[in-house]
Amino acid sequence: MFAQIVSTKKSDGKTYRYLHIVESYREGKSVKKRRIASLGNIDAYSDKEIEQLIYKLESLLQNRVTGSIEDLEPGNCLQFGVPYVVQFLWDQLGLTGAISNALKDRGVTFDVAGYVQAMVINRLVDPSSKFQLFKTIEDMYLPDAPHEWQLQHFYRALDYLMDIKPELERHLYSQLTHLLNFRLSLVLYDMTSTHLTGHHCPIAEYGYSRTHRPDLKQVELGLLVTPDGIPITHEVFPGKTPDKQTVKDILKRLKQEFAVEQCVFVGDRGMVTDENLALLAEAGYPYIVGYHKRGRIVSDALLETYANIDGYAKIKDNLYYLEASSAQVEDDARDTDSRYILCYNPVKAIQDEAFRASAIEEAEQALAYMQKRLATPQRGRKPNSKNLMVKVGEILTKKGVQAFFEVDFDGQNLTFKHDQAALAKEKLRDGKFVIKTNTALPAQDVVLSYKTLMNVERAFREIKNFLDVGPLYHWNEKRVRGHIFVCVLAYLFEQEIQVLYRRTLEQEAQRISRITEEKERMTMQAELDDRWYTGEQILKDLARWNVLKAEFLGKKFLSVPRPKPIAQQALAAIGIPLPSKAMYID
Repeated sequence: MFAQIVSTKKSDGKTYRYLHIVESYREGKSVKKRRIASLGNIDAYSDKEIEQLIYKLESLLQNRVTGSIEDLEPGNCLQFGVPYVVQFLWDQLGLTGAISNALKDRGVTFDVAGYVQAMVINRLVDPSSKFQLFKTIEDMYLPDAPHEWQLQHFYRALDYLMDIKPELERHLYSQLTHLLNFRLSLVLYDMTSTHLTGHHCPIAEYGYSRTHRPDLKQVELGLLVTPDGIPITHEVFPGKTPDKQTVKDILKRLKQEFAVEQCVFVGDRGMVTDENLALLAEAGYPYIVGYHKRGRIVSDALLETYANIDGYAKIKDNLYYLEASSAQVEDDARDTDSRYILCYNPVKAIQDEAFRASAIEEAEQALAYMQKRLATPQRGRKPNSKNLMVKVGEILTKKGVQAFFEVDFDGQNLTFKHDQAALAKEKLRDGKFVIKTNTALPAQDVVLSYKTLMNVERAFREIKNFLDVGPLYHWNEKRVRGHIFVCVLAYLFEQEIQVLYRRTLEQEAQRISRITEEKERMTMQAELDDRWYTGEQILKDLARWNVLKAEFLGKKFLSVPRPKPIAQQALAAIGIPLPSKAMYID
C-alpha cells in the first residue's frame, strides 16, 4: 500500500486534489491498483505539509521513505571501475583465503589481504607511494576494507607478503591453470630492471640500466610467464647480475615448486651460455633461445651463408624463415640435436637500414663540423691528438656507428671514410634474428614461439611502467622485494583481464569466419578488429568509471552510472555482471 494524490476537475472548472491510500495487486499477468481509503481534500495544506503527511503515512504502511531532491546529500566521488573488476577476479582466485591460510599461524593482527589488494589496485589505477596511497585511499571503492587504515600496516603487509610468496605463487598457478584452462607446455623467461632511490638496500647495485638511469643503483627482475603473458613466478636479483646467471634459480623453482616436468623453455639471447643449455638439458627442458647476431662466429657465418632471402619460407605477412642444422656451421657446442633458424622481416629490414643511414648521417655532420673547426686557425693551444680522438669516439659511440667509420688525425687534419666491409656485414643483419633450438617442433612453430617471447618483452615495458612510475624508496631488501611482488600481481591482473577478454573475441571471430556472405563477414570482422583492446586499454577505460557516494533520508548508498562502451564490452566478455545503479552501504 502507498499514498497517492489524485486530481479531479469539477463542473465549476476548478481542479481539486485528494489524498488516497492505494493498494497494488496482480490480476493474471496485469498489475492493478485499488483505493483502500480516501483522506479527503488536501488543497488547504501547503506542499511541505502534504510531503510530511505522505512521508508519515508510507512509513506506517510499508516502512517506505519518500523524499524530494532536497533530501539528497551528495558526498565524494569514488574510483570504482578498476577496484570493482579486481575485487571480482581477486575473489574468483580465492586470494583473501589463500593469504589468510598462509598466515594463520603467524599471529597477524590486521587484514594483510585487504592491504595487499589496495596496493595492487593502486598500482593499476594511479601508481604512487604507500604514504600517498594512505592519504587518498578513502577515494577508492573498497567495500571489504579495514575500517581504519594505518600507514604502518602497508609496510608490514609487504613483509608478510614475502613470507608467503612461495605458497601464494603456487596457489595462483593452480587457480589460474583451472580458471584459464591451460596446460603449461611452453614457458617464457626474460629480465628487466628498476632503479631505487635510497642507499640502504643491500641488493641495490650499479649495473646495466634498462631504465636509462645509470646514475642510480638498481635491482634486476627475472620473470617466468605463460605464452599468454600470465606470470608464474619471479625472482629479484642484485642490480649487476648478468641475465645468464639467473637461469639456474628459475629452472630450479619451475621444477621443484611448480612440478612442471615437461615444457619448452623460451629465453632471450642474454640467456645463451653453454652452462645454461646444459642446465636445461639436465632439467629435461627443450629450449628455444635467441642467438646473438653480432660478435658470434656462428651467427656471422649463418647470415653470410644465407644472405639470399629467396630461399626463406613465408610463415605469414612480413615473417620468413630458413632452417639450418648445427652440422652446417662451426658450432662450438657441437650439439648434434640443435638447429638454427634464421628469421627475416622485410619491414624491419627497411627500418633497420633507415635508422642506420640516419645515425651515419648525423655522425658525418658532427665529424664535418670538427673538420671545419680544425681548418679554421684558432688562438691558444694546438689540438691534442688524444683528446680529439676521444671526442670522435664519443660522437660515433653515441650514434652507435663506431664500427662503420675509419678516422685519422695527422696532427692538423681530420679525415674519415666509411668502412665498406663493416657496412656490408651489417646490412646482412637488417630485419633478421637467429634462433637456436633442440626441440622437435616444426621450424615455423619454433619461430612463432620465440615471437611470443618478443610480445612478452613488449609486455615487460608495462611492468617497467608499474615499477618506474615511482622509483622504489624502500630501504630494506624485504620491502623492495615485497613492492616488486605487488607490481607483478598488478601485472597479473592486467594480463588476466586481457586473456579473458580476447578469448571471447577469438570465439566471436570463429563464428564470423563461418558467415558465407562475404560483405557481411568483412563488415563484422572489421567491427571486431576495432574492439581488439589490450589489458592496458581496458584498465584505462575502467579507471574513468567513478561513482557518487550519497545519503538519502538516512540511508547511505552509491549512485553507479553505466560505464563507457569499452568497459561494458570488457565486463561482458570477462563474465563480470554490471552492478546495480544504486548500491547501499553501511
